[in-house]
Amino acid sequence: MRSIRLILGINIIISFISVYGFQLFAQSYNFTNYSLKEGLPQSQVREIYQAKDRTLWLGTFGGLSNFDGKEFTSYSKADGLVSNSVTSIVEDNKGQIVFGSEGGINVLQAGKVKTLFKGHEVSYLNKDSQGNIWGISENKLFKLINNKPVFYPIGKNAVTMLSANQAGELFIAVNGKGLYKLNKNTWVLFQAFQPDFAALYITKILFDHSTKHKIYILTYRKGVFVLENGKVTPYFSDKRINIYHSIEQDGKGNIWVGSQKGAFLIDDKKLILHFNGNNGLSDNQVEVIFKDAENNIWISSFSDGFYKYEGDAFIRYNKFNGKDLPYPVSGIAEDRNQNLWIGTFNKGLLKYDGKKVDEVNVPELKDRNIYFVYADSKGNIWVSAQDYGVWKLQGGKFRQVLKPERFVCSAMMEDRNGGLWINNPMATLYIKDNKVEKISGFDGYSSCLYGLSTDSVLVGTSKGVALIRNRKFDKEFKIKALEGTYVLSIIKHGDRVLFATLGDGIVSWNVKTGEIRKYVVADGLNSNDIYSFAIDNQQNLWCGTGRGINKLSFIKAENRYTVFNDNPMIIECNQNAILNYKGNILVGTISGLIRCQTNVVAENKPDPLIRIRQVNVFDKNKKANDFQLHNLRSEDKPFKLRYNQNHLSITFKAVYLTNPQSVVYRYKLLGIDNDFSKPVPNTEIEYSAIRPGSYTFQVFAIANGKQSNIEQFSFIIIPPFYDTVWFKVIAFVLIMLVIWLIFYLIFKNREKKKDQLETIKIKEQEKIRKQTAEDFHDDIGNKLTRINVLSEILDKKVNDDQPEQKELIRLIRENAGLLYTGTKDILWALDPQSDNLFEILMHIKGFGIDLFQNTGVSFQMEGVLPEHRKLHLSMEFNRNLTLIFKEMLNNVLKHAEAKQVLIMVIETEHNTINILTTDDGKGFDIDTVDRGRGLNNIQTRCKRIKSTFQISSIKGKGTTTTISTRIPVTK
Repeated sequence: MRSIRLILGINIIISFISVYGFQLFAQSYNFTNYSLKEGLPQSQVREIYQAKDRTLWLGTFGGLSNFDGKEFTSYSKADGLVSNSVTSIVEDNKGQIVFGSEGGINVLQAGKVKTLFKGHEVSYLNKDSQGNIWGISENKLFKLINNKPVFYPIGKNAVTMLSANQAGELFIAVNGKGLYKLNKNTWVLFQAFQPDFAALYITKILFDHSTKHKIYILTYRKGVFVLENGKVTPYFSDKRINIYHSIEQDGKGNIWVGSQKGAFLIDDKKLILHFNGNNGLSDNQVEVIFKDAENNIWISSFSDGFYKYEGDAFIRYNKFNGKDLPYPVSGIAEDRNQNLWIGTFNKGLLKYDGKKVDEVNVPELKDRNIYFVYADSKGNIWVSAQDYGVWKLQGGKFRQVLKPERFVCSAMMEDRNGGLWINNPMATLYIKDNKVEKISGFDGYSSCLYGLSTDSVLVGTSKGVALIRNRKFDKEFKIKALEGTYVLSIIKHGDRVLFATLGDGIVSWNVKTGEIRKYVVADGLNSNDIYSFAIDNQQNLWCGTGRGINKLSFIKAENRYTVFNDNPMIIECNQNAILNYKGNILVGTISGLIRCQTNVVAENKPDPLIRIRQVNVFDKNKKANDFQLHNLRSEDKPFKLRYNQNHLSITFKAVYLTNPQSVVYRYKLLGIDNDFSKPVPNTEIEYSAIRPGSYTFQVFAIANGKQSNIEQFSFIIIPPFYDTVWFKVIAFVLIMLVIWLIFYLIFKNREKKKDQLETIKIKEQEKIRKQTAEDFHDDIGNKLTRINVLSEILDKKVNDDQPEQKELIRLIRENAGLLYTGTKDILWALDPQSDNLFEILMHIKGFGIDLFQNTGVSFQMEGVLPEHRKLHLSMEFNRNLTLIFKEMLNNVLKHAEAKQVLIMVIETEHNTINILTTDDGKGFDIDTVDRGRGLNNIQTRCKRIKSTFQISSIKGKGTTTTISTRIPVTK
């Protein structure tokens, strides 16, 4: 027995040596611990359960706690628990959490704790395929019926365990008998055990995920057994272990066993790895081991909270020769003999020769800050030490190559011609054939170097990237996407040059096409602070970040990088401290060295799962009407809200336990937003003053480059009665009726006034006509009548055979009639009351009103002032000005086809008056129009009264005439 164990132990050691290659380094595996300082209510976790929303429910001695990867929400006796010692948890078909404790059973409904059963300890709870909840209380089996326990005795034997397989079938272990299976609400014997094994106390059973009918049986003191083909055989036990507490199978098929001294991992070759305080876990009792839906392994450590196992893709080496090595590793290089040289802060330079690790015993390098370690093409080692310059290992001894300057040299590179480039923050040095050349001029502080071609070197600075071409700074070279960006590392991968930046992720520049791409946390990176780059033997890209290490692979079909979703080790890396060493990637961090396995196959993790947790609805008028909505689902019907309930706060959260810190969200409100928002970490969005209408809030999460489901919440804000369509239609009709009534009354009033004015006008006209007839009859009228009478007498005396005389007499009679007709205007002009500008303008206005009345043309005259009465005019001016406007307005009426005519009287200095006549008619081309008699008469009359006449017109835009005159005032 001893020889078998010895051989097994040797095989395990050889296996680990061949895989890891660092047999003198103590390995620390990647575990993340969650304890009281992270929010766990009590440090002893007794049960772990995962609900449908993928959050973890934890039963502790301090109550129940829900964990979403970032935060804990806890419940205790103060919230209604019958006991703080929670032993078992299950979720019912309604999404409610049912949990057993040492005092009975509670249920969590909408955030409130209710008691179902009180008085007895409940050690197990589980749900069958029909949704019925079964449990064990004081080694007795019961079923919850109408929220009350109904016990099912299985003989007189104690029931020690309750479990379910992948299909949801329930099994129990009955002490002294064997395993029973629930079959249509009846418990039947599934596997009887031989008496010696049946007497063992069975606490857990585990159904193998890949091999059907293979069951692992965990006993309290004798370890793990396997039930297969009806036969029970030993699987795992350890003489150091007295009590076994838990068993689980991970996504790779490995078996985990929890004991009172840490956890054990057994792979398919039965190689055993013991996790304890020496390699990252704890020496305390492991009460529970649980695999979640993302294949993460969670381990509860008694009095130390619980841990998440992050996998073996990243192994930390923090000890050698029994000494702690938690120092910041600032540089790593491999010499020609495959020795590993490790630069640290505070502890100088270390050498690993494959057998042991030694501190380099050079006074200038011992216990110093090492800024870089570099191996040139010949395998020589170069080291930069603070306050001691740059050193070179040659012939087994270190010698100083560069004396210390004001600024420490932080990076080194060898070009294709064998020249060496060394930079400090302010300049770059070129060394060849023992000659040193200094190059400067770039903006910002230099931080890294990369040889782009035979004659070109890229320099990463605090303000972007610079180019040195033929050992001269190229002022014309620019990459706009990097301007103002702190570049920490540069590497070329295929046709792409990659830049590691501080805060802006990875920037990819295709040197052939000029294409720029950026990769950030939303694409799966652990952090946007990138410190180092390396490429492994499979041409994958590795980068050290501010929150661990990422592996990227370039997908040609998509023309972009994708981030592998390995469980990250959350630790801050150091700048340019990275090396491809013997097929693995070594990364220097702030607390030691990390080895990254390059051939690890990434597990196929499910996408993140998001849920809308709560919607708070606020009433803008009455706070008492505020309410909350819980357990919302995308398939729910739209929720109806009143118009004053238009202030909403929506809380959502995605669960991605693999890397919860990488979760970001994008959301939009259909009906307001056109597209999803930019990725944000917020888990609550508030909308206020939303207009009535139909809306759908949509949100999804992104984590490690994976996108979750899209969750949505639809709601309708019902408008107030005055904002409804029917109310608007009625209001519109009423408004139109009121407007119609107003216009009707206005037009009626106008018609009435018009009729009154017409009546007055007719009376005045009749009075004037009567007076004029009297005057005309007394003077000119009598004379014209006499001319007509004499012409008639003469016409009778002239024979018909004298046509010429007859024609002359007719013309005399006709002109006498015309003269009689024209005397009306002359009589107005002869009236003394008409010899001022006001009366003339009013006369013209009256003429215009009469002229355009009932023609469809709107006529207005503006600028006529009572003060114009003081401007007395001559009769000649009076007559010509009147005739000018008669001619002009007649032309507008006949030819312009206008809708509006406006006369404006404008006074200028020196008693000059401009009279503008504007119409909106069809206009004409002044240069081509045939100037008729009308325009010539107007210009002639203007000259008579010593006035100027101007006309402007555009086809389709009307005509404007201007008469400018200096008023000839008479006394």
